[in-house]
Amino acid sequence: MIHQEFMALSQFSQEHLNFPPFMSAFEEVERALQLYRSGAMIQNLLITGESGTGKTTLCQLICQKYPRVVLPERDVQSVLYVSIPPAATIGGVAEAMLTRLGDPQPGQGTGSAKTARVARLAKGIGVELLLIDEANHIQDRGRSPTQYLVGDWIKSLMDNLQVPTVLLGLPRVENLLRVNEQLRRRFSRQMRMELGQNPDKSVEQECLDLFYTLASCMPIPFSIGSESWESLARRVYFATDGRVAYLKKLLISAIRLAFEQSMNEIRRQELAQAFEAEIWPQGTGALNPFSRDFVFRRLDRQAEPFEQGALLTQTRGRPVHA
Repeated sequence: MIHQEFMALSQFSQEHLNFPPFMSAFEEVERALQLYRSGAMIQNLLITGESGTGKTTLCQLICQKYPRVVLPERDVQSVLYVSIPPAATIGGVAEAMLTRLGDPQPGQGTGSAKTARVARLAKGIGVELLLIDEANHIQDRGRSPTQYLVGDWIKSLMDNLQVPTVLLGLPRVENLLRVNEQLRRRFSRQMRMELGQNPDKSVEQECLDLFYTLASCMPIPFSIGSESWESLARRVYFATDGRVAYLKKLLISAIRLAFEQSMNEIRRQELAQAFEAEIWPQGTGALNPFSRDFVFRRLDRQAEPFEQGALLTQTRGRPVHA
């Protein structure tokens, strides 16, 4: 029985949601690659979104669609995906790229030597698309001169490789482009992976659509009880801030609770427990979106789970009224 529960949880955790902003970003990345392959143009793209909105999943799916191919004469790797390490330096970014390219000694050499190997290896194995995730780690270094230097290095590498580049990160990565004008010109095409962009649906309804989709894949059914779907939509939005990763964490925890208690269905009460367990332990009573006492507001104040950073430049979606 435990094995069956583990398998059910594992299978559910692997589900990914093709919600509209995610699919639009995926299609735009695909378009950039196909434009390059057709010889039409090199189009770069900036994709921003809060933590948990699916940026890394997007990169992983692109890499899965275009995996490294081992041929008798050479390896072919159409997509080079790198996640910028924290406190990024030029040498650190180059080393991360060399690791992805299969360099046997990625840490060897000076920054310029590593950079030269990145360009040589990328061209040698046929890289056609560069995905740079967690680009906000460059901006997070805090000092404009350092940000400029790392940004300028990325620009130079793009000029060397001459392939479409997709930069992904938290919304504050836009500050990096403000520091480096030449980099900003290369990423004039920008997208945001967030709910609240559909003029025909409220952000709560979009969030409920995601909930519906995942609920249909759950090994234990969800029971709405006496709750209205409209009220549930608002509760789910406030509990997850409209972020896919948080929605999955919430439901996985609720499924685990239901298994542990041998329940035949998941109710709002289990969602309340799951919220405290996985998203915010201090989220009780009026601060738990699934409590009857909830105050129906975004949990984005100081020390709350979706607290907005000082450098945040984005306002999400349309206002949600209590």
